Amino acid sequence: MPVHIMAALGGALIVVLLLIIFLLRRREVGTDKTVFEKVEKAHEKDRLGQLVKQREDSFLNIVYGLAAAMVVADGQVKQNEIDKAEKLGARLIPNFDNQAFLKVVSGHKQLPRFNDMIDAVAPLLPLEAKAEIFDYLQAIATSDGQISPDERHYIHHAEVKFGLDKLNR
Repeated sequence: MPVHIMAALGGALIVVLLLIIFLLRRREVGTDKTVFEKVEKAHEKDRLGQLVKQREDSFLNIVYGLAAAMVVADGQVKQNEIDKAEKLGARLIPNFDNQAFLKVVSGHKQLPRFNDMIDAVAPLLPLEAKAEIFDYLQAIATSDGQISPDERHYIHHAEVKFGLDKLNR
């Protein structure tokens, strides 16, 4: 099989897995557990459970990294930006861990560049996930009442790479 076909199939598989993870994370009406949490419990010891858990951890780390980069974009770590990131992060991702997020913020100098993280994740996410992450990042950037030039650049880059600029026209 040609390499480009194998690469396309591999990319498609990753997109499908991320979409499944995203959809399973939504909470069912009338329950306090997400579908993802129920599936995770049922498969916690088998190969599928391990694969799903690895993908979830990767996605969570990307969200932590993007949010941390937005918090420190203006060169300052402001408590209202941290609070907003934690509050909305918990809504976006059920197992968002404030302590793990704060570790990423404190080690932000070791993070990849914001634009590189966006470029890497953009092709893998469904449009709905892109819109939710974009709104999350924009809320962090505006939580202190002002948007720095770097925050504005990050927001614009995410909007373009996620294809959301084309939806607003």
